[in-house]
Amino acid sequence: MAQHFDAYPYTSGPSSASRERLAWAILLTAFAIFCLLAVGIPLTIRWYIHNATRPQLATLTGTLGTTLVIAPSVPSPFAVAEGVRRPDVREGNRIETDAASSAVVRLFDESSITVFPNSELTIERMRSPRFRRSPLPNEIVLRVARGTVRVNVAPPGTRPLRLIVHTPHATVRLLEEGSYSLEVANNMTQVSVRAGKAEVTGAVGPTILLPAGRRSQIPLGEEASAPLPVAQNLIVNGDFRTAISAAPITQGPLAEGWVVYNDQGGDGGTVDGTAEIVVDEGRRAVRFYRTGSQNNHGETGIRQALNKYIGDYETLKLRLDVKLKYQSLSGGGQLNSEFPLMVRINYKDVYGNDNHWVRGFYYQNDAGFFVNETGQRIPRDTWFPVEIPDLKAQLRDPLIITSVQIYASGWDYESLVSEVGLIAE
Repeated sequence: MAQHFDAYPYTSGPSSASRERLAWAILLTAFAIFCLLAVGIPLTIRWYIHNATRPQLATLTGTLGTTLVIAPSVPSPFAVAEGVRRPDVREGNRIETDAASSAVVRLFDESSITVFPNSELTIERMRSPRFRRSPLPNEIVLRVARGTVRVNVAPPGTRPLRLIVHTPHATVRLLEEGSYSLEVANNMTQVSVRAGKAEVTGAVGPTILLPAGRRSQIPLGEEASAPLPVAQNLIVNGDFRTAISAAPITQGPLAEGWVVYNDQGGDGGTVDGTAEIVVDEGRRAVRFYRTGSQNNHGETGIRQALNKYIGDYETLKLRLDVKLKYQSLSGGGQLNSEFPLMVRINYKDVYGNDNHWVRGFYYQNDAGFFVNETGQRIPRDTWFPVEIPDLKAQLRDPLIITSVQIYASGWDYESLVSEVGLIAE
């Protein structure tokens, strides 16, 4: 009987060796996954415990006028009136004050921020670690777009603090407990350290370490200046070295920062005085001169606009050197208001009212007019140094120095002024 053979050869299943290799592959893969999970899950949990944070809240209290709080997710701002507390200030909130408002923000770690008038502050980040075991510090990141803020960093608690302030010109890291002031203008940021220590970095250049009692100026697009003394002169060109016109003028720019003006005061006078930069006894000065007045009132002076908020300064000192050469009107006149040289500080008080402080100088009072503490008698034809160390205490609730005037007032006069300073610290 013939044998039948299939057309295709018989093919057996996987060999025992192949099955063994597959089993080992599955086993090793499972073991590897087990190891990854055994190591990865604890590491992931550990990473999360170390790095997880939660946002915190701050409390804003209006201290003057009405402060606005702008939240990105809310269509209209919140208004916080003077004396009102708002305990729900969050990350991303922007705080704005106008010329008649200010506020204090108390942060979750007991640090605080004073937001002065005409300022804008954004709280970009305000977080603490979610778990106690985390080694991370508390973190606060602020942005000051304009104006003046003072940051008081609280004493260290159980967890360190990382506090950074950004401005259009600089990045400032506040390193320790203390008090810090930041003034942001269009072209410059100024950082002052009252107490503590800060690192300041400009758009270019190295990072500057600022100790207590020092300040740094950071112009737009430039590097931070080396540490400077905290005390600063608010007057521009107080030594009159940057002259615009050397000839006697009756109206208009005299030197950088200064403008000449004349005022007859409605007394029927028609004679203006002149002001010019001169060199007298080796010093550069401004000379005020008027003659031919026919005993009619006139005022010749120089004025500098400041619009400088002074609420953050502890002291304000006025200094200038004056010299009187001639006065035809005795003392300060019948109303004690016309002296051959006067200095006037114009300011707004905390209530928004315009106010001023004035001091006059004279060398003769032959007519015996009444002179009160506004006037001060000094020697004739002698350079006399004037210093008012407690000027801020003499002003009534000052908020903003709007301008400074130095002028001669009366009939005929000749007087000089030099080395003008309004020193703030």
